Amino acid sequence: MTTRLIVSQPLDMDTDIERIVGVYSEADSETFSMDLLDIVRSSEIVRILDANNTSGPGSLRDVLRVCLNLGKKDASLAWIVGVSNSAWSMRSCFHSLESPVPAMECNKLLAMVLGRPGSLKRDYESGKYFLTGEWKYASGWSYSSFFFCLAAVEDTNGQDIRVVAVPAEQLELIEGWQSTGLRGTQSVTVRAKGIEIPASNMEDYNRILSGKNRARGKAGGNEKHASYSGLFSGVLMNCLLGSMLGATEAGLEYVVAAADKRPVTGCTYAVMGDSGAIRVEIGRLYSSLDLYKRAAEYNADVIDKAARDPEITLTTQDRVDCRARATLIMRGCVDTVQDLLWVYGSAGLDKGNPLERIWRDVNVGARHGGFSKLVPEEAAGMATIGRDPKALTRMF
Repeated sequence: MTTRLIVSQPLDMDTDIERIVGVYSEADSETFSMDLLDIVRSSEIVRILDANNTSGPGSLRDVLRVCLNLGKKDASLAWIVGVSNSAWSMRSCFHSLESPVPAMECNKLLAMVLGRPGSLKRDYESGKYFLTGEWKYASGWSYSSFFFCLAAVEDTNGQDIRVVAVPAEQLELIEGWQSTGLRGTQSVTVRAKGIEIPASNMEDYNRILSGKNRARGKAGGNEKHASYSGLFSGVLMNCLLGSMLGATEAGLEYVVAAADKRPVTGCTYAVMGDSGAIRVEIGRLYSSLDLYKRAAEYNADVIDKAARDPEITLTTQDRVDCRARATLIMRGCVDTVQDLLWVYGSAGLDKGNPLERIWRDVNVGARHGGFSKLVPEEAAGMATIGRDPKALTRMF
């Protein structure tokens, strides 16, 4: 059932995946246990996109493969790993932050929210900055060592936006995760109240988006040392795809396994596999999911090539197309799971049935703000007819 992705991951990635999956239990579906966290926090698969490694970062293809495999066990687990990799690509843009940061070495999991900015108040006497704000959907914050967020410097009319790295324990929880899906992510709302931020823990967001913070080569002065600076929106979109694709594939495999065991109520078919209509539907869903995985690979390849060759400049159309494809993949996962439930029947929505949890997780994850409310499609449409999508969104 699984179609292997062609990647260049280090040899120990499969071992790390096996170790994490091996310790995972159903109790981790609500909040991760310390046994699970001990392994995840020490694993290199949560920081594949760390450009500060001597050999440079891994690839988005690597992240996609890892998250797809973890997503087959638990979409929340894969989601946290995807978010952490996104945050590590952002951390690589912080040239003044000490490297390595001891806390990040002890706990490699990072969290990040790039939603509505908080505020940075500057004390002109001391030159210090103080962070105040609230951030929703802080996936994995309670598991992480550092939290990355946006904040606007006061009295700049929102023109000076910084990415801020905050030790996670300095933030306070103000609202728990209420959603019915992705329960294990604990995507809570957090608050900062006048936290002092050193200059080394801030970077200009516009410089990052423009690629001016591109990581400098560390392997013998190699000018083509890979860097995802300036490609961040593409990184974020694609880091989140694997979890939903993995969960959807797990749902398909569950229904396929039941095809020669489960009867079709109200007819003469002894098992679902005897029905030509059901066989056709399973074949269609298998082929559709394979197409979504190929689209995810293509998206990753587009970003990976640009990260590895400074001479490649993605056009606005390239960027909005990546986001639009990612959105279609997410919507495709929702449609696939819905159709799998139609084939399997209402028992698939019984509490405790694997399809029920997959249905909840995919419906929540696919509606992440980066993919929802028709913004990606409209941005692609604006670029196609020659209008500037930046008038609508900067997330591409």
